[in-house]
Amino acid sequence: MTLFATPPDPRIVRPTAPHRATLAQRLAGAVTGPDQRVRDLLEAWFARLPGPAQTDVRSRLWERDRRLALAAFWELYLHELLTRLGYRLVPHPTVPGAGARPDFLATRDQEAFYLEALIHGPPTGAWRAERRLYPILDVLHEVQREPFVVTLAQATCGHGTPPLRALRSELVRWLDSLSAATTDATLSWQRGSWSLQFRARRAGSERADEPVEPAPPPLPLRTLSSKVQAKARRYRVFDHPLLLALATSQALPESTSQELASRLVGQLPDPAVGILLAAGLDPWTIASTPLLVAWRAEAIAPLRPFLATLEEAGGRRRTATMLQLDAPWRLFGLWPTWPHDPPGGNE
Repeated sequence: MTLFATPPDPRIVRPTAPHRATLAQRLAGAVTGPDQRVRDLLEAWFARLPGPAQTDVRSRLWERDRRLALAAFWELYLHELLTRLGYRLVPHPTVPGAGARPDFLATRDQEAFYLEALIHGPPTGAWRAERRLYPILDVLHEVQREPFVVTLAQATCGHGTPPLRALRSELVRWLDSLSAATTDATLSWQRGSWSLQFRARRAGSERADEPVEPAPPPLPLRTLSSKVQAKARRYRVFDHPLLLALATSQALPESTSQELASRLVGQLPDPAVGILLAAGLDPWTIASTPLLVAWRAEAIAPLRPFLATLEEAGGRRRTATMLQLDAPWRLFGLWPTWPHDPPGGNE
């Protein structure tokens, strides 16, 4: 079984427009060097998963809902991380006296702990707002022509859907009017409550149909804290300590990550002993996303071997109850600029 050779459901059709592609669809049709490197790495990680876990991860990674795909990737990442740290992992182990099953039981020598993964993905509202731009990006995909690359530079979404036929005609007329000497041009277009600005540049400077990236909303710390506590309370009867692993789709400044980890750890109920946090992690940021581990001071004993292993891998103490791995690329056998070309051009 492989991750990307064929979709798990033959009814999944690859879209023609890149902005509509899911994570798995983009990697299945990887054409750029970075995408091909990401695909090859995830395939290698996937091959080391146990068979039943492969079926589950593969199915969810192909989901259109980004949160489901991110959750599947996060479990794949955690399996590889702990395997490289020398642990043996049992996916979804049976817990004596408990109904719910955590994602992994990690064992090494006399050490054992449970690991439960959770993610905080894009809010539903933000995802729906981005998808409102898809019809406009479809038009951009249709009108692209050399030597220009046309992008959506700014957008104020109005009610309903703007008149796409009129938009297509206006874009075609505008592109036809550009001279061969033009290197950069903009077009402003308004209809009703919609206001759009397009930019045409010489090919090679930007992707043609990437959606406009709005500024991310502030991370809802209270909501996230409640989510983590609710997850921890599902596991009240454990024969080993529990480490919660949280990945957020939104990258955070180092100080914010530390504040978030401290706040979450301070409210953890037993048997949870700590938090593993990766803020801004996705398949393209494996090499660069720091890993932050925070723990309850009174519950450090079960985590000492794990923390010592992370320190051996390059982790540094940030506080008395916090450790950060700044260069995960070393642990995964990559390079700092991965998946882009390495310094000097040699892998």
